[in-house]
Amino acid sequence: MILLYLLSLLSLKITPDSSTVGDTIVANLKGELPDTVLVIMPDSFPDIVILDSLAKLTDTTATVKFTSFSTGPQDFKIKVNKDTLKATYLVNSVLEPENKGLSPIWGPFGFFNWHYLLCLLAVPIALLSYLLFRKLRKEKTAFVETEQMEPREEALKNLKILEGKVQSWDWNKLYTSLSYISRRYIERKAKIPAVEATTSELLPLIKKEGLTLFFPLTRQFPEWDLIKFADGESTQEKLSKDIALVRNVIEQMEKEGREDDSLQ
Repeated sequence: MILLYLLSLLSLKITPDSSTVGDTIVANLKGELPDTVLVIMPDSFPDIVILDSLAKLTDTTATVKFTSFSTGPQDFKIKVNKDTLKATYLVNSVLEPENKGLSPIWGPFGFFNWHYLLCLLAVPIALLSYLLFRKLRKEKTAFVETEQMEPREEALKNLKILEGKVQSWDWNKLYTSLSYISRRYIERKAKIPAVEATTSELLPLIKKEGLTLFFPLTRQFPEWDLIKFADGESTQEKLSKDIALVRNVIEQMEKEGREDDSLQ
């Protein structure tokens, strides 16, 4: 009884177990055969091409003929009812020493893989997205940017320009610009990467550098971020106070710098 059960179990064997690209390979099924079996194709199609679908030789034996275009160890899988059978075989390149002078055999479009195309397209798409982001950011934040101006002069001039935009710009654009003007001044004055750093990165850095005069300003950054990134609301009165705060911090910073110079 047990012997009959074991004989009825379906098994899968590949012949030959080692072949060359383009050779005919036979998958041999033995056991209690269903009416149909499903060949599971590899993800990187067309690694294999079916040459002859299921051919029953007897009530308990059948074959599937195919060829493979990928070299190295390969798996051939079939699905029978809810079970999956797998057999491993080896495919050698046609350019092995014994086959020198021959060219690789490819199936239709066997040299092409859509994954490569997607990777190639991802690079220019990412570059265009970055350039568009920089352009939009430039439109929102760039006023006067020149290394010929002192940090104080540039920042105060930009704050003056920003005040002229209060009636025409929305809160997002106003606070994006105010944050940029403040960060650029900090970056130029303190020589730290304040423009590109996130608020969570910048605050510990300012504390670490002991830039205490910037604390009243940088404490406002998290609130400004909510307006910039979450479409938060503000008022003209608050915006005026925030602009005045930036001016005050700049003047305090410059005053301390002049006092330091006088002591030297």
